[in-house]
Amino acid sequence: MLQSNNDPLFKRTLVICGWSGLLAVIFFVIGGSVLGGMIPPLFSADESALEFVRKATENLFQIRVGTVFMIIALTFLGPMGAGIFLQTRRFERTAGLSYVQLMMAGLGTIIAILVGFSWAMMVYRVDAAHAINVQMFADLAYFLALFSAPVFCSWCVAIALPILFAEEGREPFPRWVAYLNIWAAVLYVPGQLILFFKDGLFAWHGIVAMWIPYIAFFLWILISSLTLLQAAKKVQPE
Repeated sequence: MLQSNNDPLFKRTLVICGWSGLLAVIFFVIGGSVLGGMIPPLFSADESALEFVRKATENLFQIRVGTVFMIIALTFLGPMGAGIFLQTRRFERTAGLSYVQLMMAGLGTIIAILVGFSWAMMVYRVDAAHAINVQMFADLAYFLALFSAPVFCSWCVAIALPILFAEEGREPFPRWVAYLNIWAAVLYVPGQLILFFKDGLFAWHGIVAMWIPYIAFFLWILISSLTLLQAAKKVQPE
């Protein structure tokens, strides 16, 4: 275990990282759900390109404002991932899995931010763009969010394994957090099915391929943030 129990800065860092995850959820609800039209989906994968243009034009201002909130929200994933890494690193002897975590957190944050960029590009020139370009950027946003499941699965597994491998009483997080991460990884997998379907349960607007991974992901962020804040309380500054 690293000697960080008596470092007041370490405790504050964990608190900031924990709150970053909570802010990510709050900002995404505002940007992606209330304003942006990503969840629930404003579009459907089986709609025509012209229908995408019509809906985007009718909701242009609120989508643009929502996208700003989305980018802010998804940026907060980075600090949350860093906080989980710091807490895990304290307890892991070799730190190999902790660094896998850190790499997957960085890659996952980049992918998540690109989701917001794709959503923004969808409406940037909607009045002048070919309809197929609007549809393509919407497709790209959902593919980045859902088809990238292996990255986020790896992140969750890299969090779970150090907890499960730790000696009893020396876990970085409670053991149920490991099982939560394993379940989250399993629930992200249906997102890979969107490549094969444009309608029904397995399309990017469907219950299985979109709703289940999205709900699992944001519940995972929420619970991970709360457990990070709980871990910060156990750090006793001098």
